[in-house]
Amino acid sequence: MRNTLAGFLICASVAMAQNTCDRACLTGILDQYLNAMVANDSKKAPVASNIKYTENAAQLPLSEGLWFTAAGLTDYKVVLADPQGSAAAFVGIVTEHMPPGQPPRNTILALRIKVANRQVTEAEAVVVRNVNERNMANLKTPRPALIETLTPAQRRPRADLIRISNLYFDAIEQSSGKVAPFDDNCNRLENGMRTAGPPLPGAAPASGNTLRCADGMNSGVFQVITAIKPRRVLVVDEEKGLTFGVYMFQHKGLTQITMKDGSTRPAPYFVGQPVTMPMAEVFKVVNGNIREVEAVGVQIPYGLGSGWE
Repeated sequence: MRNTLAGFLICASVAMAQNTCDRACLTGILDQYLNAMVANDSKKAPVASNIKYTENAAQLPLSEGLWFTAAGLTDYKVVLADPQGSAAAFVGIVTEHMPPGQPPRNTILALRIKVANRQVTEAEAVVVRNVNERNMANLKTPRPALIETLTPAQRRPRADLIRISNLYFDAIEQSSGKVAPFDDNCNRLENGMRTAGPPLPGAAPASGNTLRCADGMNSGVFQVITAIKPRRVLVVDEEKGLTFGVYMFQHKGLTQITMKDGSTRPAPYFVGQPVTMPMAEVFKVVNGNIREVEAVGVQIPYGLGSGWE
């Protein structure tokens, strides 16, 4: 009996070790996935036979969408690893094939994968094509503050990172920068465009007057976003203080908004146009404050879901 029990425990331990995927394992699988994607060959990736893949909320096989058009990877690469959640994420610039004589197209990819038994069982991508060339100056090399590993004192527990990420969207919905804990030097990029924060070294100048992250919430212009739901925090990297999620921004098509002083002004965008936007967002939380925001979003028909309901 003892030998049988000992043998069972050894087998169980071996099986558990084989199924465990630490940071190096997750980032390795993510690299295999990306390399297979740019090779346009899913057989080169450790994907499960029943993998579910969505691109911009549409479910696709691993032979269509970016899996068909991807041509290469670049140096712009932000990676998250979440051993507890068996997940990893990537935000970066990939290239896509173009007709002969034309250079490859720069495309922003925000991707998260779910891993089980060392195979990718879920993959969700937000893909932004035709990136504004002016913003490419911000997408050459990831800013160091976004990708650095935090000291133990700077980190916050998983539950806090998730809570703080959600406070960002509460701040948008309530038009109040006080709702979320913003660092005064918080930077925000949206599809490569710097929309808040101090100038980035070597980056393109911002369009117009760039406010602090909190000031943007206080301005009231985000009232054009009528709801942010559902909200899904999908990858949590405690070592780097990063979270990655996909959040559905709902725009009913307002034609005007009411400012905090009671005055009205025309809606700043999507005027009379109902639009839903899946937004992949990465938050960097340092000492409990939001230090960096990286947002990647596309427009889809109003009311469509994320594909993961």
